[in-house]
Amino acid sequence: MDSLTKRRRVELTHRLLPHDRPPFVPAIYEHKARLISRTPSEICRSAELLEAALERELAVYDPDMLVVGVDVYNVEAEALGARVIWFDDSSVPTLAEPPLHRPEDLDKLSLPDPECDGRMPLFLSVAGALARRYRDSLIVRGAVTGPFSLASALLGPEPLLMACIEQPDFVRRLLALSARVTELYATAFLQRGAQPIIFDSRAAPPLLSPRLFRELLLPVYRDYLFPSLKSAGGRFLPLIIGGNTTPLLDSLIASGATQLLCDAPANLDAFLLHCSRAGLPFRVNVDARLVHSGPPQAIREATLSLLQRAGHFPGLLLGCGIVAYDTPPSHVLAIRQALLSWAS
Repeated sequence: MDSLTKRRRVELTHRLLPHDRPPFVPAIYEHKARLISRTPSEICRSAELLEAALERELAVYDPDMLVVGVDVYNVEAEALGARVIWFDDSSVPTLAEPPLHRPEDLDKLSLPDPECDGRMPLFLSVAGALARRYRDSLIVRGAVTGPFSLASALLGPEPLLMACIEQPDFVRRLLALSARVTELYATAFLQRGAQPIIFDSRAAPPLLSPRLFRELLLPVYRDYLFPSLKSAGGRFLPLIIGGNTTPLLDSLIASGATQLLCDAPANLDAFLLHCSRAGLPFRVNVDARLVHSGPPQAIREATLSLLQRAGHFPGLLLGCGIVAYDTPPSHVLAIRQALLSWAS
């Protein structure tokens, strides 16, 4: 097969057509700050530093896609009025406290404008610059918080889960607002030539039961969010939910997302079976704990094991869980080395 661009490799994978190898898509967020000897709090507040970190990520790891994101679950909540705590060390920025304390507080929130609120414009500008630079060769993705994770940031994880049981109508209102924010930010990425990637890991079991996921969250994805993004031009719309999502698999397939995630705790055989039947690509993750701790040889062996089990599926993408800031680059490169060895 002729040499493929990264963009073409991903396009063929999403269409489940023959290609040379699974795309390599490690989860590099706060870790990219280490690559330029900066802190996560520095690069997520400077367009210049963020762009430099992404360019360095491309040079060091040669991934098949770039994701413009650092502290993924903070950006939309900050634009809605939440306060972010910054750090001088390698810690990832975090929210100080949820801005909602009671259901009536929801009416006080106004939809943010991605063009001017919080740090949304910063991430959009970097994504747009990279999307223009690599238009023909590489897909650039913009990190967007999914509806349930945004609702969790706005209300707090425990209050949200209690409300799912005791106040489901309020939760539906909150999810409707969160989904609208997700749509606005994701659409702004699309307008700049970047494809949004939806992160919603706070919806994973055991945080949210399969029944509540099906009743409260699935309709938001299926009937509103993903149809809206497809109408806006979204072609590659991953839904990234970490953890053991095997109990959610039927709902995930029905969500309308164009790619799923099989995280390390999930059942790879189940994802292979159901996603093959549905014609839906998915990313399989090397365990983030192994990638952090190493050694590289163990990472290579684990990667080859995954590829031996699932590499025949033309819709497979290969990645890992979120790479910690202090992970040695050689550990991430061990995944890529194993992939190239397997494909040769």
